[in-house]
Amino acid sequence: MPKYYDIDDFIASKDITLRPLLHHIRKIIMLAHPNIREQISWNTPFFYCLDHLCYFGVIKKTKGVEVCFVKGFHLSNDSGLLDAKDRKLTKGITFSSLEDFQEKEEIFLEILQEAILFNEMNPDLKFYNMVVKGKNGEG
Repeated sequence: MPKYYDIDDFIASKDITLRPLLHHIRKIIMLAHPNIREQISWNTPFFYCLDHLCYFGVIKKTKGVEVCFVKGFHLSNDSGLLDAKDRKLTKGITFSSLEDFQEKEEIFLEILQEAILFNEMNPDLKFYNMVVKGKNGEG
């Protein structure tokens, strides 16, 4: 697996058919809050807002792009779009194409804003602690 130096490098390494989708999702996330920042961690593109927020999960040409919310189990999921896929902490949404994303964009923005609000309202519940100490971040 290649080592990515930044998110542009990550996107450039993906299939040309998925790059417009990745660029669009990235732009939407970066515009969601003035404190959003991005960085490669564990060779994965992560987005942060006061703490880990979301990341680009499994990316396959035939299945699309998954955006995983690191505290997905704390989100309401009223739309039913968030899928745990047997994970204990994160839930994600898979978009098969740019058109698929645009059809679900309003719901995605609602989920993204809920995730940002969750981080704002729970400053002591850090993703690192959730991973080390368990799902609720309690030791």
